[in-house]
Amino acid sequence: MTIKFLAAAFIAGFMIIAPAQASLYNFTQTGYEEGASISGSFSASDVNSDGWISGASWSNFTEISDYTVSWSGNSLVSAFTHIFADLTALNYQPSRTELGDVDPEIIASNWFTTTGFIYVSGVGAGSQGGSVLNMALGTESLTTNLIQVTPAAVPVPAAIWLFGSAMAGFIGLRHRNKSAA
Repeated sequence: MTIKFLAAAFIAGFMIIAPAQASLYNFTQTGYEEGASISGSFSASDVNSDGWISGASWSNFTEISDYTVSWSGNSLVSAFTHIFADLTALNYQPSRTELGDVDPEIIASNWFTTTGFIYVSGVGAGSQGGSVLNMALGTESLTTNLIQVTPAAVPVPAAIWLFGSAMAGFIGLRHRNKSAA
């Protein structure tokens, strides 16, 4: 009976100390003119369990909590960085390692603007590949490459190790008390 109680306590404790957290995804897109590339990351969670991470400025970003993208720059479009406040749309299937060839996959930041820099990629934006634009100069750099997405390793919180060792100690103590009796 005590072991069942300890197992239930372990499961309950694990659920308390390890709530569902957003996963971190790193991404890159190469093949732009003069060797330029895009790299970035986003933190997201499939909140509604539909197999997609989705968000857009015209609806909501409940599944996406952070975003950054950096453009390395070339002679057509100088280097820039966008942050979460610049994100326009992101749709991604976390079961895949590529983004951009399945409708409505998309990453777009600063899209629909008339100033600054725009980054847009994916068939959700109308093409399989990427486009980086400098609105001030009217120049554009293109690639046909897809975005490569890699989930970042998630470290196990220290609290889980402490809780697990405490539970092992309780089980060992229970076993020792049974042996002594």
